Amino acid sequence: MKLLVAAALAGVGLAGVAPSVAGPVTVAPLHGATAIAAYGEVAVWSDHEATSRSWHLVVRSDGRLSTPSVPSAPKAIEADVGPDAAGVPTLAYVSCASDCDVVISNLDGSDPRTVPGSQRASHPSIWGDRVAWVRARNTVLISRWNGIGRRVLGGAPARKCYEPLSSPQRLVCAATSARTVEALALSPKRLALVDSFDVPGEIGGSGLPSEVRVEGTEGGPQRLVAILNPGEGGESWIGPSWWDGDLYFFKNGEGPHPLVYRFDPRDGRYADTRGHRFLSGFSIIDGHRAYETTEYSGGPNSCGEEQSVPCSVLISEPLSFKPTRAPVYTL
Repeated sequence: MKLLVAAALAGVGLAGVAPSVAGPVTVAPLHGATAIAAYGEVAVWSDHEATSRSWHLVVRSDGRLSTPSVPSAPKAIEADVGPDAAGVPTLAYVSCASDCDVVISNLDGSDPRTVPGSQRASHPSIWGDRVAWVRARNTVLISRWNGIGRRVLGGAPARKCYEPLSSPQRLVCAATSARTVEALALSPKRLALVDSFDVPGEIGGSGLPSEVRVEGTEGGPQRLVAILNPGEGGESWIGPSWWDGDLYFFKNGEGPHPLVYRFDPRDGRYADTRGHRFLSGFSIIDGHRAYETTEYSGGPNSCGEEQSVPCSVLISEPLSFKPTRAPVYTL
């Protein structure tokens, strides 16, 4: 449901890139693979500076780019943008100056406030007066900005049932290992997460299985929204983001063509549309377009910290969704 005030913001900030425009719009060059987060037309991402060999945050608001007064870091800074209790776009980012805490600030980096009890944090996500983050790879926490009401939510599954390649007709249930939560997306009532895990035996592919899950912000059971076995192309889910109550996420990888999915948790319906490029980041803008950060998969045109060819921050071409089946199956 990114966002309540974004209907007005999008009408102003995206006037030049409305869905009637056929192609993608380049927003900025990018000098390393990074995620991106959006709240309507406001976006935040991390970029690499070759001279200082450090990363800094970049904010796009009202069509203009700025660098907030957030300390640079030796690796990409994990950040989110969402509304505060009054609907004002606000940053949540991880500062590793000491204990890798979650920090809340204005878009320009002013008035930084560390969230109490958020040490060893990653993947922050903000909405209203609450913020969620991951601790120690798989512990998902949510609290008020002041640390009040902190609680643990579900992470990657501790146990899975699957069909091993050696016996595809036999269902095996076993404890998982290497459980990792790789992304969070907070909305007023729900939290979406992307996780990965390992299971005993051979399941095929060159990576770990990846899932998209949704649960209530007050706790309760999780809902499995999507799962995939990575195959030979290392496919994974990235960019969970909300708009108008629907969850959007991107199927990335070098296998079959990328896909953008839309899931409505109210009625369980799915829709999808074809993606057009390999990405390191994805975040929905208004249900019709998305912010994307490109990432080449290798070869002479690879982009990144040591490459002469920059990646790009884009606003995607219009997304045309059609109903589809749930991307859920037994491994």
